Amino acid sequence: MQIERGDIVIKWLLYLFPSLLYTCLCYVTNPIVVLFADEDGELPGIFRYWQTWDNPTNPSDLVDMLPRWLTSWYAGHYTEYISTTPELEELGRTRWFTKCINDNFTIWQRITRYICRVYWLSRNSAYGFCFFLLGADYNPYHSFYIKQSENECFVRDSDEPSIWMYSNSKKIFGRLEWNIFLGWKLTMGAGIITRCMIANRITMKIK
Repeated sequence: MQIERGDIVIKWLLYLFPSLLYTCLCYVTNPIVVLFADEDGELPGIFRYWQTWDNPTNPSDLVDMLPRWLTSWYAGHYTEYISTTPELEELGRTRWFTKCINDNFTIWQRITRYICRVYWLSRNSAYGFCFFLLGADYNPYHSFYIKQSENECFVRDSDEPSIWMYSNSKKIFGRLEWNIFLGWKLTMGAGIITRCMIANRITMKIK
């Protein structure tokens, strides 16, 4: 990756340490914080920084991710819809909500729902911090420098060069794959000025 101006990464470097610190804090405290979620899966007040900005603590995605014995509480108890809040509307964003339509849970269902909620927050740790506190506003009307190939993408804002994104996903040594996502999660087809969360992912996994 070639970067024409070094200043486009300065803001990200300044935010990198806090984002890692928040992530570690959330990993440790997620099991406690999730206890404050209401029946709809929403965390109150300052705890929203632990929550994913675009989902409650119990989205329907969990049904596809986890075994049925862990997610049997979802069917018949929740419905899901897309809406927004006054704060998110100002940031040009909508999100998913879940509505509890039957609060008659067994003790086992409440235990497994708790496990699923902790899993979701830990899988997406500190998303609220990374979006609300460390996010950047993306203006789709600015011109961009884009380098893109089959597995690699580099985007920079030519008018406000602190806004950028770099992603790279590639298989190495057979089934081993690296995944890199740095900068901010820009929404290329947004059509409006919108908030994007900071990204700091460098992982390796077996496909």
